[in-house]
Amino acid sequence: MKTSTAQTGQLMDTKSEKGKAPVSSAALPQVATAPTFLFGMERSGTTLLSMLIGAHPRVAVPLATTGMWLEFAERLQGRFNDLATRDDVIRLVDAILAHERVKLWDAELDRQVLLADLPLGDFGAIVARFHEAYARAKGKPYWANVDIATLDNMDVVNAWFEDARFLHIIRDGRDVALSHQTMPYGAGNIAECARAWVHRTATNTKMGHILGPSRYMTVRFEDLVLDTQTTLARICAFIGVSYEEQMLRYAEMVEDKIPRGRRWLWPAISCPPQQSKVGRWRRQMTRSQRIVFEGVANRALKDWGYEAYDEVPRSAAAYLLDLWYYLIQGGRLRRLRRRLGFKRESLLERQARKLGERTSWPTT
Repeated sequence: MKTSTAQTGQLMDTKSEKGKAPVSSAALPQVATAPTFLFGMERSGTTLLSMLIGAHPRVAVPLATTGMWLEFAERLQGRFNDLATRDDVIRLVDAILAHERVKLWDAELDRQVLLADLPLGDFGAIVARFHEAYARAKGKPYWANVDIATLDNMDVVNAWFEDARFLHIIRDGRDVALSHQTMPYGAGNIAECARAWVHRTATNTKMGHILGPSRYMTVRFEDLVLDTQTTLARICAFIGVSYEEQMLRYAEMVEDKIPRGRRWLWPAISCPPQQSKVGRWRRQMTRSQRIVFEGVANRALKDWGYEAYDEVPRSAAAYLLDLWYYLIQGGRLRRLRRRLGFKRESLLERQARKLGERTSWPTT
């Protein structure tokens, strides 16, 4: 069943749970616009995008749950009986409340308000209710969701909300690949990242073209960083709110919104958009790495307006590097190191350790 946010946002008479006082309709958030789902390939600027939008005085964006809603959706039939009864709905709401990622949200969510008059069989209504409750806790009328998992599952989210908007942030795939090399959970080597970047962005934009420009928008990370105000004005027009300069002060939210044990994942999140993050491949990518990447993604880079070789050159060194990438694809080298008892920290982990920061993230 699809959820219309115009319906979920209406104030309603609420029924009480047994032994509990009825929840006032005034306790439920009023939502007057369709929700927006923010996403992109990992290390494409989704966190920066969510912080900028979340700093808007009328839009609330909770910390990313990274696939959590999709995981619960997959378990609806088996574990939660497709939400056929009130007890099924209650069990699901309680499971979400207990989830480690929701516990990281910088807001207290009232269980009674979350449960008030939720319809049966409508998972989208539950997703909306949690975000509405978060928005109300922040004193804002609108909400957005950020989740990299939407990139590959936009069709599923679209089935939950008939009027949802989707905002896809694209970053130069060469910079994405370099950033992945610094992470403890990176998508793989340069060649693997190239294939993933081409396939995943292309597939998603094809789905977006079906939805049309009123419900789907792409924005380049480079434009967001280099021309922040103009790009934010475009984004706000898409979401349906006016641009506010307060969005540029997103760093003021970092202390409350991002748990200290996770900030090492985004070392510059407390700073203004970093222009040094744009075009890193020019300084840090070897010629062979660039040839390998563009051997896969040259046309896609040009389609997105990025500088690329007119014709990808041939190179024996690049050929050997590509062969090495083939041999270690799928994390084979990482697994071998583990079996041999060698644990190699990622670059970001090493940097965080030097600064004395604790490195952690949810395990579920």
